[in-house]
Amino acid sequence: MARNSTQQSILNKSRADKFLLIFDVPPILKEFSTKFKHNNTHIIPDSLQFSIYGTAVPEITVPAVENRYAGNTLYVSSHSKNSYPPVNVKFKVDNEYKNYWTIYNWLNLLHDQREGKYNARELGGDPDFSDYQTNITIKGKDEFNNDRIKFTYTNAFPTSLDGISYDYTASDEIDSGFTFVYSQLHTEIVDF
Repeated sequence: MARNSTQQSILNKSRADKFLLIFDVPPILKEFSTKFKHNNTHIIPDSLQFSIYGTAVPEITVPAVENRYAGNTLYVSSHSKNSYPPVNVKFKVDNEYKNYWTIYNWLNLLHDQREGKYNARELGGDPDFSDYQTNITIKGKDEFNNDRIKFTYTNAFPTSLDGISYDYTASDEIDSGFTFVYSQLHTEIVDF
């Protein structure tokens, strides 16, 4: 693996995809993959990586609370975070549409397009929230493709999948994206 041996800006953007999104496939999707394997339409059963080129790390807010005392107003911490906003990521659709297909099926399990209900194919015995949730990790890379920062979104699941615009006059790869919600965000600097 290449190491940064010269003093050079780590903000050097030599590539468009400086972020890698990784998640373990949720249990209910793993069962979908094994139960409904048909030709080339199954989902990768373990973990999936997306090479993403756009995302926004959400704002983190711990608001202050006014505390009136002796004719003055003092501020103290509320010691609680506001709920996190949804995160949207942009990615290039792979040549077999596997990354797009996985998110599509994940959303279809949450609300089936034909039946209009959750888990219409009745996967698993008595599914609970953890069956369709997983941790999503986004790794920021430097110009030498080394991991530098890691954002872990816990208990995440998608809420929307962007459309695909075909343009055969352009030579660019096909773009798409998806939005997900989550319970907690954990951030760490990666030492190598």
